[in-house]
Amino acid sequence: MQFLLKHSFKFAVGALVVLMGIYLYLTYGGSSSDTPKLPVQQAAPDFTMADAISGDQVKFSDASDKVRLIYFYWANCPDVCPPTTQLMSEVQEQLKADGKFGTDVELFSVTFDPVRDTPDAIKKYAGKFDADFSGWKFLRGEEESTAKLIKDFGLTVIKDPKTGEFTHYDSLILVDRDGNVRKYIDGSHNETMSADQIMKYVKAVL
Repeated sequence: MQFLLKHSFKFAVGALVVLMGIYLYLTYGGSSSDTPKLPVQQAAPDFTMADAISGDQVKFSDASDKVRLIYFYWANCPDVCPPTTQLMSEVQEQLKADGKFGTDVELFSVTFDPVRDTPDAIKKYAGKFDADFSGWKFLRGEEESTAKLIKDFGLTVIKDPKTGEFTHYDSLILVDRDGNVRKYIDGSHNETMSADQIMKYVKAVL
């Protein structure tokens, strides 16, 4: 009984994530190798946050002439965030090879742990993945408003009040030039996901 009480928060959060993951998969599809069919899911919410690298204020809709790929993360994430960010790094290189990085497609990584993810910490984290800031923005806002933004995008992040750790979706969000969410793409937790597959989704809305 003591074990159950001690770990009840993790069990509850884990169950929620599993159920929502199943819902997203059944609703939006998995990682089929066929030509992706990506119907509009919802309008992407607009927001303004600080660029953790340059310090400039970035308005999401200012990049409405580009396809956008967004990932919500925290730099101290012990599991899925680093390998999913590595997938984004590989997508970055493929976009460069196609001449579309920063011009037709822009990447966004948004931290939901701004207390620990200081600008210096984010710059160090981004450097591990050879992020090119000309087309890959690392944004940082207030924790509460970022949690609301994640909810507005149709996802969830839950903070454990005891440990300060987060349970969150490992999903990349694909937004088209009309500002619509077109795909919730599995991150690294899906072992079949690859940069090549992500590029298929990106090219489907270019």
